Amino acid sequence: MLIGQDYDKIQWNVFGLELVEPNTFIGDVIIFFVAIYFFFQIKRYYSKSTFNVNWMYFYLFFAIGFCLGGFGHLFFNYTGVPGKYPAWFLGMVSSFFIERAMVSIYPKVEKRKLFQQLVTAKLVLFCIAETIVLSTLDIEAKPERGLIVPTLNSVLGLGIALGLLGAMYQQKVHVSFKYLWLGALIIVPSAIFQALKINPAQWFDRNDVSHVLLLLGLIVYFKTIKGYEKKELER
Repeated sequence: MLIGQDYDKIQWNVFGLELVEPNTFIGDVIIFFVAIYFFFQIKRYYSKSTFNVNWMYFYLFFAIGFCLGGFGHLFFNYTGVPGKYPAWFLGMVSSFFIERAMVSIYPKVEKRKLFQQLVTAKLVLFCIAETIVLSTLDIEAKPERGLIVPTLNSVLGLGIALGLLGAMYQQKVHVSFKYLWLGALIIVPSAIFQALKINPAQWFDRNDVSHVLLLLGLIVYFKTIKGYEKKELER
């Protein structure tokens, strides 16, 4: 185990290509397929309510982001840190759809439009902030700088959407909303592994730990969607 530093990147030579981090690529691809599965589940079998549609797009953009992120890791020797930029932006976009989904069913209907506008404004501001960071700071020397803005965006947006609203909706809307804040708690340790660079092994590093926790989070989130859909059908 390594703490505070990373193992050397695993080298993988395929058809003359000098690829790296195949373990991270595999984890990203698994997340891609799981997220795409839930995307099609909602698209085919669930009502087209604003709540469900936004969750559907969350899973779609989350899947695309991790797919691109996987290739960004795999082809790092060719694309460098900029190869990871699209995944960082798509991470903020996917969070945006969770936030939109949650405010779309806010009990005080007259507040929903305002909250939707605030959620959109937050996405725009954070995307602008990320663009400034990437264009003015030396990200090649310290790639973690590029994750500061997306991380703050997730902490603020998902903390409110999944944490505060999830707990409130559990009491006022349906008990299944407990899975949202539980899912958020499941994912929190991944931030600790990433921030402290806790790497259990070279073939199962901090990114792989995050992948396992994210997969659990995706599954748990879907339990809320399923529970809320059942409630709406019964009503």
